[in-house]
Amino acid sequence: MQKVIISEKGQICLPASLRRRYGLKKGDKLGVEEADGAIVLRPLPRHPLLALRGKLKGAGGEKLTGTLLRERAADRERERS
Repeated sequence: MQKVIISEKGQICLPASLRRRYGLKKGDKLGVEEADGAIVLRPLPRHPLLALRGKLKGAGGEKLTGTLLRERAADRERERS
């Protein structure tokens, strides 16, 4: 059995071996419930779209936001002409 310490703010630090085993990363959420006098933590499913964040890039590795802003500026320029 591994031990954790509760901080003044009620926070705990999960041991690295458990974080690795369950693939937990910063920002992941855990469900907390009580069962038979024990506190149970369960990893909550991640939103599938969040897993794609930062994966899509424009041509040449450019961020899509930059591409969109450049295209919008070109559209405005064409409208003025």
